[in-house]
Amino acid sequence: MAEYYNIQLTTEDMAPIERAHLHRGFSSKKTPLKWIRFFRMCVLQRELSLKKRKKKTNTLWIAYFIIAIAMIFLVPGYWIAVNIILFVVVLIMDSRYRREFRKNYTDGYDFFSDYFSALFTLIEEELPQLGTIHFTANVKETLAGVEHLKSIEDATFETPGFISGKEEFYEKEIGQGYCTLKDGAEVSFSFVEKVRKRIIKKKGLSGKRKTKEKYKSVYPFILKLKLPKSIYQLKTDINKSDIQLEEDESFYYMKARRKFDVKDENPNDYSAYQYNSTPLFSVEYFSLEVVNLFNICYGCFTLK
Repeated sequence: MAEYYNIQLTTEDMAPIERAHLHRGFSSKKTPLKWIRFFRMCVLQRELSLKKRKKKTNTLWIAYFIIAIAMIFLVPGYWIAVNIILFVVVLIMDSRYRREFRKNYTDGYDFFSDYFSALFTLIEEELPQLGTIHFTANVKETLAGVEHLKSIEDATFETPGFISGKEEFYEKEIGQGYCTLKDGAEVSFSFVEKVRKRIIKKKGLSGKRKTKEKYKSVYPFILKLKLPKSIYQLKTDINKSDIQLEEDESFYYMKARRKFDVKDENPNDYSAYQYNSTPLFSVEYFSLEVVNLFNICYGCFTLK
């Protein structure tokens, strides 16, 4: 497992990732190691570009201050006007550098590089040799636009000075994939982000109107297994409270889920007034909970 987390990539390894992938997502089939390398390359490309952008910005502002000081002596009668013009030009150029960076890169791959690298490392141990995972990811902003907006409801809140309120509910499938394990079982999984955004308008003590936004996010991880009856036999005393189980003549179909609640997982750093204001939860904790889901499902069976 260690080799997956010690991948050394250089700039020569980093073939440009298609811009559409970086902004919208992707769908492909790769071995776990190739997926992990792909996530890492996306992150490293962004980090390298960010360093270059910051270097250009710093050079730009240093040059401005040098020229601004020189103008005091070169054009003493007009140095204020000249420096104001230069300042505006530098602001425009700085804004353009930042806009170009945001156009070409997104930070969504930091998430995949951490959490899904851990997940794919776990799955890799149960795949046949050169087994692949078909994975589809969405890195678009959940709250950007109406693409992921599911519903809007008017709401009333017991808060002093309340005027009006509404709740917006968003849902985005961050990633979903499937693969076939070496025992013939078919595995599918999905990781979803659900966000409730409250918009509250109220009147303060001074009579001034204010608008507040509050957020709550949960992240269900859903695991589905299709197990062949030719290999597995269902136990008679299983606990069905944590799973959904169906069967036909040839297969057992199982579904289990674990809902990660940011407020519950990290209450000390949680802020209702900032969307994604805190890291979700540790990668080790995420991996442990996913392994537990697999254990719950496989624990319902014995080998024939």
